[in-house]
Amino acid sequence: MSVTAIWSSEKEISSNYSKLIGHIRKSDPVHFNMFGDLVVMDYGNVKKIFADSVNFKNFDFSERFRIVSAIAKNDPGLQEFGESLSHWLLFMNGEKHAEHRRFVNQKFYAANYEKITLEAVSEILDTYKDQQEADLVEIARRFSFLVISRIIDLDRADYDFIQKFSYVITLIFEKTLTINDLLECADMSRQFHSYLSKTLDRQESELTDTLLLEMREIMGSERARQLIGTWEFLINAATETTSLLLTRSIATLIENRDHEINWNTHNDCAIAVEELIRYVSPVNWIPRQINDDMEFEGLQLKKGKTVLVGIASANRDPTVFQDPETFIPTRKPNPHIGFGFGIHHCLGARLSRFEMQKFLPSFMTAFPNIRLNPEKTGEWDTKVFFRGYKSLPVLLK
Repeated sequence: MSVTAIWSSEKEISSNYSKLIGHIRKSDPVHFNMFGDLVVMDYGNVKKIFADSVNFKNFDFSERFRIVSAIAKNDPGLQEFGESLSHWLLFMNGEKHAEHRRFVNQKFYAANYEKITLEAVSEILDTYKDQQEADLVEIARRFSFLVISRIIDLDRADYDFIQKFSYVITLIFEKTLTINDLLECADMSRQFHSYLSKTLDRQESELTDTLLLEMREIMGSERARQLIGTWEFLINAATETTSLLLTRSIATLIENRDHEINWNTHNDCAIAVEELIRYVSPVNWIPRQINDDMEFEGLQLKKGKTVLVGIASANRDPTVFQDPETFIPTRKPNPHIGFGFGIHHCLGARLSRFEMQKFLPSFMTAFPNIRLNPEKTGEWDTKVFFRGYKSLPVLLK
């Protein structure tokens, strides 16, 4: 099959994606795609790129924004969005990244996320306990929102806005992004900045002791836009990635019901969760950028060239994982890179693991007969970097 199929969003491709990337990884693991990007799919080279932050830096959107802004007649919304993206940890480099990461990491985990997660699990189970059917995507999204909303004290009524924002903003990663898509992302970013500014004002007027207010006080009011840009990234990641991972993890457990997992044993539960992260790999691709002219695997790369790092492909590499296409909940060791690797390792990995370890045992115990709804077909999303379901109907009882 052609390497161009990797970037297709067709249902048939999404349904058989692991088979496709396995075929391409075997035949052409390091190649240039039709966009001129370097595509890296084997575990060894993917990990090598993640570990080398000098030659392979975080992606810089500035050039793309210069081009698109010019085409869009220097749209001020695009320029503001470009500035906001510069405050995303995902697009920072060097000491700026290291310093900001240390600060955010310290404050992000200052919240009592164990209590927050357990309360969210309890609320989800109580909401769905009497329902016969549901949409797994909706369940996962509600759970992820409950967690992040409690961490930074968001209003429950803002669920729909946060979901729309998180979904739209991830379009920036797509290779087929149009100017209209980018303008939509910029508009959602503008709405989010207004929303979070009002949230900060509300929390301040209510004399609420929140993580957002504490971070703003430490950073200073003059860096308020940087703070909002930071949470623009964190809320997006906490919502979109967690929802995708949780939805496909439960789908995997349904498909592999013959694999018994002792959820009550912490060690068995933790090992099974690691295998789900490897097997699902919620983020298929991460972009990197060449810092200077160089050679890689015999290919000459120019400064500024985009590199697309295949996490999902690397996590199915048979040179590292025995029988990689099989879900093995007792797999150990399991050196997956589902959350990346190196200094840009996912900031929310610890929270994501904890959410999975607390949610899955309770949910699968509460709904032991959960199964896909035979009368309602699941719908794959059209995104490629975050390939997953847009809806997945299930019968809970």
